[in-house]
Amino acid sequence: MELLKDPIIIVLLVLLLITAYAALQPRRRPELWLIILTILLFGLPRAGLFIKQMNLPLPLNAILAAVFIIEWLLLRQSRPMERSRVNYLFILYTAISGVGLAIGLSTGGSYQIAFLELCFYLFAVGMYFYASETFSEQRHFYLFARLVLALSVLISLYGIGQRFLGDSLLVNYVTYNSASELARSYVQIEEAGLRRVLSSYGDPNVLASQLVVFTGIALALTVGKGISKNTRLLCLLVLLVNVLCTLYTGSRAGIICLFLITMAVLIWRTRWALLLIPVFLGAGVLLAPFLQSLLEARFQGLLTGEDIRRQFPAVAWQLVQTVPFGCGLGNSVELSFQGFHWSFAIKPAGVIWSGLNSFWLNLFSRLGIPGVITFGVLLWSLVRYISVRLKTIADPQVRAFLFGGLAGFGGQWLIWLVNNTYMLPGGNLNFWFMMGMLVAGARAFSVQPQMVLVPLPEPVSGPRWMPALNQTIKNTV
Repeated sequence: MELLKDPIIIVLLVLLLITAYAALQPRRRPELWLIILTILLFGLPRAGLFIKQMNLPLPLNAILAAVFIIEWLLLRQSRPMERSRVNYLFILYTAISGVGLAIGLSTGGSYQIAFLELCFYLFAVGMYFYASETFSEQRHFYLFARLVLALSVLISLYGIGQRFLGDSLLVNYVTYNSASELARSYVQIEEAGLRRVLSSYGDPNVLASQLVVFTGIALALTVGKGISKNTRLLCLLVLLVNVLCTLYTGSRAGIICLFLITMAVLIWRTRWALLLIPVFLGAGVLLAPFLQSLLEARFQGLLTGEDIRRQFPAVAWQLVQTVPFGCGLGNSVELSFQGFHWSFAIKPAGVIWSGLNSFWLNLFSRLGIPGVITFGVLLWSLVRYISVRLKTIADPQVRAFLFGGLAGFGGQWLIWLVNNTYMLPGGNLNFWFMMGMLVAGARAFSVQPQMVLVPLPEPVSGPRWMPALNQTIKNTV
């Protein structure tokens, strides 16, 4: 990585990239960017530089995302008749974010942090529009699906390797942020049983948040109807590797989401899977002593009250009463527990990570009730868009991929309740890019109703004496 600090080498690499881009046929350029973005977003989300002044990693995928989003804003045209609801919600969310920016700056918020938060909360959504409109053909979706499943295996194997080999596998500025000792500390523990893996994502919780999406896709392809035997076997291998790596992350929310996603996919496959619920409940009663010791080890902080996330429901209620419209971008809500009450203080944010360790609570503290509701409705409208078209897709593999992705997103949104993985590398850009690809795939493969042309009846001719009568009238006139 020292070579990448040489400006001459950087210029040569940029010139090489521009030359390769110009040499490609225009029809094949989307595939090039699709491959590069997918590898960087889902394989190497931390590869890049580190801005020490702001304690902020700057991955290469974030730089490319900024370029492509600006390109979409300036050059590309949307399809308002097809996605008018999403467009209107996005405009409303943009207006709310603008109000949050005005509130933050007018109350003494940090200008630098406000700009960065605006990029996280608003500008990153542009990746959805860029992906859904640029990679709109069926061949693009096939390429993305194969590539993302292959990458899921590679990052899972890399994470499993960290479980047994420790931090010797970490690569500076590529697989983790070298300036953060916390990232290395997860895999430095000598005892492998206590070690938490982070693969190339730099954080175990961010890795688990992404793996649950991969798990949902692989599981749906494994049990879905109409899937070939070879595809099932390959996806079963992908599923096992992803689940094992998720367990090794030590993410409690990720482990819970594995169970919930499994139930959602099985119920989608057959309603008989509902019978598994009493089976699991019965097994839980029988294995109560063993599960109690296991849960106490995993959730000890939540059970004893030492983990602040146990207080998140109370914090949310206090935020509703204290800052119902948010404190604005560039500010942060600092809280402390005094006796039996919470004490809140609104202060200018010092770093981008200041705030609550929950994406939904952090979003609420910045944009208030309107921001959370609009963001949630925006997500729901996208899910509904895909779900409606899911019923008209004939390809069983595409149908399973789309449903598995939605199920994985459901688990990811639950993880956002107790972790702010959205604002870390491998978080928001990954989510919006994959959401855009799911929407593009649903649109490309859905069978649109075709207009049936009904032939008009031939004009009924009158009696044979009618033409003669007309001619007689003309002659008379």
